[in-house]
Amino acid sequence: MKTDERKRNLILHEPNIYKGLLILAIPLMVNNFIKTIHDVIDMYFVSNIPGYSAEAINSISITFPVVFAFLSLGIGLSAAGTALISQQIGSGQHDEAKKYASQLVVIALIAGFVLNIFSYFGAPLIMQLMGASGYALENSIKYLQIRSFELPVVFLFFAFTAIRQSSGDTITPVIYGVITIIVNIILTPLLVSYFSLGVSGAAYATLIANIIIMPMGLIQLFKAKSGITIERRYLKLDPVINRLIIKTAIPASLGQAFTAIGFGVMNGIIYSYGDPTFAAFSVGNRLSSLILHPVMAIGGVLAAFIGQNIGNQNIPRAKETFKKAMILSVGLMVIGSAALMNFRTLFTEFFIKDDLVALSLANEYMFYLFLGLPLMAIFQTFLGTFNGTGNTKFTFIISTTRLWLIRVPIVFLFKYLTDVGSAGIWYAMLMSNILIVFLGIYLYKKIDFQPKINILKPSRKLSSMST
Repeated sequence: MKTDERKRNLILHEPNIYKGLLILAIPLMVNNFIKTIHDVIDMYFVSNIPGYSAEAINSISITFPVVFAFLSLGIGLSAAGTALISQQIGSGQHDEAKKYASQLVVIALIAGFVLNIFSYFGAPLIMQLMGASGYALENSIKYLQIRSFELPVVFLFFAFTAIRQSSGDTITPVIYGVITIIVNIILTPLLVSYFSLGVSGAAYATLIANIIIMPMGLIQLFKAKSGITIERRYLKLDPVINRLIIKTAIPASLGQAFTAIGFGVMNGIIYSYGDPTFAAFSVGNRLSSLILHPVMAIGGVLAAFIGQNIGNQNIPRAKETFKKAMILSVGLMVIGSAALMNFRTLFTEFFIKDDLVALSLANEYMFYLFLGLPLMAIFQTFLGTFNGTGNTKFTFIISTTRLWLIRVPIVFLFKYLTDVGSAGIWYAMLMSNILIVFLGIYLYKKIDFQPKINILKPSRKLSSMST
């Protein structure tokens, strides 16, 4: 059985759905884990800048919502590509899948170049609006401007990942991702410490690492021996396909963008509590990523699983995959949270060395983070399901509601109507993760699990031929 047939069989016919999810998700888990290690290393070397431990961490952390806002369009395009291309593959329409893949690459590159220009020239004003000042303002502007040049490459990689994952290939994107991360890990200490570039060194390391993989990704897009490839004849913009891709991408992109803006507002509020609170928030989020990334990997694989089964018109299997993914994700979060709960102080001391207040706040914050991680597993499973079915409008609703209608208002209430201090931030985050579960259940019941593409061939006949 050929590689494509094995992956297709794994997604469409493997009796043990847990097995299929794990086989495809484990490479993403490894990639996400290595990426988190890279982020931790970045933070470690930046935190060792003499006399500016908390301020240096904040210089990078305060840019996160801004970078995430720019990346939100790419994430939305990736979600749209995964949903539509996987449904084409599931229905056996491989030539149509190539058309969609080619158009996705063109749209992603155009968007990346436009945002590159906007991010570079808008960085000073954006970081002032974020509330950065002094050391953090100067260095966050440099950091954002340098990283703006990676946007075209990163957007191309978003499209590449969507195309490969749609056909069940989760290994190739991981290989390129690992190469990027290893290069980044090597360059970060050299540029930050040895060449004394400070915060800017971390940005240059990320930029160089992302650019290095671009030629390999382009070759794979055109010349891959398995899965869906792109073709030159399909690179001319097609209004019909573009409209469907953009229509599907916009809700997911807006949901990500509004989430990023919301985190920007959150960061502004948290920053107003002072450097110790913001440093505690930043370090706590890094540790939670060590556990949360595996669940995000399952959510990404889930989208392709559900998309292909919908295209194959096997609705019962699509629904069963959702249930199994939910059980697997929540189980991983419960185990991970319990395992790391007692090590949070040790982790915090690794980064915060000269601020006892920040150390205490980080320890307190991570306690509430770990309590809420199983709820985040539920949230991520809903996201994967909404994206896989093409109901990206539900992705928008659940993402914006959790942050804008629940978390941000509660944070303001705790800040201005109580005297609990920074603990109000931790309470608000946990409460929003609890309440959003009920909305997720309500939206899930509205999914019809119907294809968002035109099925031109009888997929049942095609699927039986591949077994």
